[in-house]
Amino acid sequence: MSNLLDQIGGTSVINRIITEFYQALGRHLSTYEACDHRKQQARQVRFISNALADSPEPVRSSRARFLARGLNGPLFEALLEYLQPRLVELGIPQSTSSDLVETTEGLYDHCDAGLSLAC
Repeated sequence: MSNLLDQIGGTSVINRIITEFYQALGRHLSTYEACDHRKQQARQVRFISNALADSPEPVRSSRARFLARGLNGPLFEALLEYLQPRLVELGIPQSTSSDLVETTEGLYDHCDAGLSLAC
């Protein structure tokens, strides 16, 4: 298990945690405020999985920017705040969880913020 994605159990773990996040978030939004987050969830799973893979996209590549394109910045930051302690709850070491968030934030921060879209 050489990469961070493998160390936490793969894309299925990322997908499960992101789904939990949106279920919790959905309980706090009015019907008007809530949009269909399935597309946002899928983009976040792809982006985080890419950031943690053996061969992540270079930060300036068009693929990395494409993966970041649909991410809502504040929502993505909230997800990362949720992700780190949730991984620790699941038995992932704090150091690995911290590395995961730092790696993901690093890739996101180097993508063009102007490409971000709402939900």
